[in-house]
Amino acid sequence: MKIIRVSKIKKKNFHSIEDIKLNYSHIFKIRITRKLHNDFSFLSGDKSPIHSNLNFCKRNGYKNIVGYAFLITCILSKIYGMYFPGGTELCLKQTCNFKRPFFIKDTLKIFIKVIQKNISAKLITVSVVIKNQNKKVIFDGETIFQLKLNEIK
Repeated sequence: MKIIRVSKIKKKNFHSIEDIKLNYSHIFKIRITRKLHNDFSFLSGDKSPIHSNLNFCKRNGYKNIVGYAFLITCILSKIYGMYFPGGTELCLKQTCNFKRPFFIKDTLKIFIKVIQKNISAKLITVSVVIKNQNKKVIFDGETIFQLKLNEIK
């Protein structure tokens, strides 16, 4: 799964709550390839026709095979663990609002912004908005993290 960092901010390893600033934001981009879709199908075991049969999808008003909603949460997991906050956190809550379907060959832009910070509890809340190549919102939600380490050794 190739995720591209779009924002100009360099990758930073956040080791403490103090390192993370309110309103810090980052943008990522990913193309939903057939391989990525099929890999998720294999992992999840979901072979339902809405995700596997083009004729079924077209008969039901979709232009292409519909992407797996929970593939988005997998993509977010990689971003959270590898880029921001970067593997020093425990995800306590993720809200998921799937606004509209996405499809194989779509390019998704993922906008993440720190909207709340509680230093004493080591909690941060981020907003997540995902748009397709037509700038239509397909997903939004919030994530609450508890940072677990002050220093990585």
